[in-house]
Amino acid sequence: MKIAILGYSGSGKSTLAKHLGKLYNIPILYLDTVQFTDNWSLHNRNEAKEIVNEFMNNKSWVIDGNYSEFFQKERLETADMIIYMNFN
Repeated sequence: MKIAILGYSGSGKSTLAKHLGKLYNIPILYLDTVQFTDNWSLHNRNEAKEIVNEFMNNKSWVIDGNYSEFFQKERLETADMIIYMNFN
């Protein structure tokens, strides 16, 4: 199963990703950890994209985040489930 979670900051994307990863026993990628390194410095773009690209080759995954430059179109096209987190 491939699950893409998108939505507003603070809407619960990471919490939901963590729960779904445990529930289905599948790996999770938090795109904030790809976008930023220690001290909130930006990760090298090419390296960051390669991390996401490699992760997407897994048979199953949960990917949490909105970053369009990290293969958003491809993530949404290959996802079995797309969840959009919004506030009430």
